[in-house]
Amino acid sequence: MITSTIYLLAGELSNAETRTVKGKVYQVPRVGGIAFEVQTGQDTRMIIKHKEDEPIDRTELETAIAKAGKFRLL
Repeated sequence: MITSTIYLLAGELSNAETRTVKGKVYQVPRVGGIAFEVQTGQDTRMIIKHKEDEPIDRTELETAIAKAGKFRLL
């Protein structure tokens, strides 16, 4: 079964920034899909689709996000 896990990224990301983060996060094992919810003045929600029995490793996710730039998981 496919499920979604929601992560918060610090700050309001631009379209270009979400594309940059997306490119790096897709390299994390078990990531099936990524979507972003950006609202003015709020932290950005990143929704990752993955198999329910294959959770995303938070350390690998943080590393990928750091490689994308000065972004940070909350």
